Amino acid sequence: MYVLDNNNNARRSSGGSGRSSTIIMLRINRCDQQQKREVERKKEIVAADSVGVGDMNTKIDQFVVPGDAIGQIDDLKVRIGPGLLQNKDQVVASKAGVLRFSKFHKFYWIENEQKRYVPQAEDMVIGIILEKHPESFKVDIGSSSPAMLSAYSFEGATKSNKPLLSIGNLVYCRVLVANKDMEPELVCVSIRNKAEGFGQLIGGYMFNCSLGLSHYLLSEDCSILKIVGTHIPYEIAVGVNGRVWVNSASNQNTIITTNTILNSQYMPDDQIESFIIKSLAASQPV
Repeated sequence: MYVLDNNNNARRSSGGSGRSSTIIMLRINRCDQQQKREVERKKEIVAADSVGVGDMNTKIDQFVVPGDAIGQIDDLKVRIGPGLLQNKDQVVASKAGVLRFSKFHKFYWIENEQKRYVPQAEDMVIGIILEKHPESFKVDIGSSSPAMLSAYSFEGATKSNKPLLSIGNLVYCRVLVANKDMEPELVCVSIRNKAEGFGQLIGGYMFNCSLGLSHYLLSEDCSILKIVGTHIPYEIAVGVNGRVWVNSASNQNTIITTNTILNSQYMPDDQIESFIIKSLAASQPV
């Protein structure tokens, strides 16, 4: 018969009287080992879950892939946008791209070059009226399915005062509801129920661009629009669905503004101004 000494080493017993105590000691030792293994396993799980979790600001402007733990949201006023999902108190990337942050809006999102626009709540988009119904409109916003815009989702709209929209008209909207199991719902008012730039876009010219460029045009770091504004007075509406509407005093200025915005993603800032000056000079009659 073998028993355990103080160093947990087995030694031969001289008699059979200690058999029951030996079995108890072996069972206690096995329980201790199981508890130690369980504690180590829990530590490994916690360590694996905490990989990459921390301050989200440390990963701004860095490349992330789906499944990466971006960090934890401690500020309740912070919003997350396309490419990010919230799992309890953690933020996880759902798309591959570069993590961006807007200080003014306290807004995190993943910037990438995806082709298809996926609606997100509170997105500002430019839509095209597809169908007209007595109390609603079907709107194309570039997503997989058309969106619904209520005729009462305009400032001051009532049953006797509905917006006069026709098929093909452009509208600047805000995404109110975005769910994978239902069509997106749009409104043409801000969160304060005021127009504030939302509504029908009359005149001007709309063109398509990459989703990355549309997000950049809406960021506070964008210098393109400021440079254009120093030479050409214009109006602009930017939708995160990759559509931009521009209106100016003349067709030539509208074309120059459009070309400048589209070519800005291939030019440094110091060349944008010279591009505008040359374009304005070329548009003047001889």
